[in-house]
Amino acid sequence: MNVIPLFFITIKMFALMNTRQVAFSIQNIVTMLQSMGKSSGKKQFVLVNQSAMIFIFYMIADILFLFYCLWLMCSDDTWTPGCMLLIISAMESYAMHVRIDGTYTADPLGFVYPRLWFKYLMNGQSLFILLKLLHS
Repeated sequence: MNVIPLFFITIKMFALMNTRQVAFSIQNIVTMLQSMGKSSGKKQFVLVNQSAMIFIFYMIADILFLFYCLWLMCSDDTWTPGCMLLIISAMESYAMHVRIDGTYTADPLGFVYPRLWFKYLMNGQSLFILLKLLHS
């Protein structure tokens, strides 16, 4: 059972290395979906390149992480780490979407990226909990 926390440790490290690319992909896809709703009569092509594949992989891993946290919360022994992982993940997402001052940087095009100190702090907390789960 120690393979699951190890998998999510590697995913968190992967997401930390590609933070800017994942944040750009999320905002770019949201912009694309909003423009698709405005132009219903036009046909559009979506090209899947390397950055889109990274984004798709990260989103699938993020959904699996959510289910892992919920699965941890179902057990009496691991309820606390599962709840803490959920709260930390929600704090990271909430700070970016609400644009809490100091947690993001914006480029001239309007895209918002998390600051490195904030991303390191959130990932450090998550990795600490996952390492404790790996050890037990």
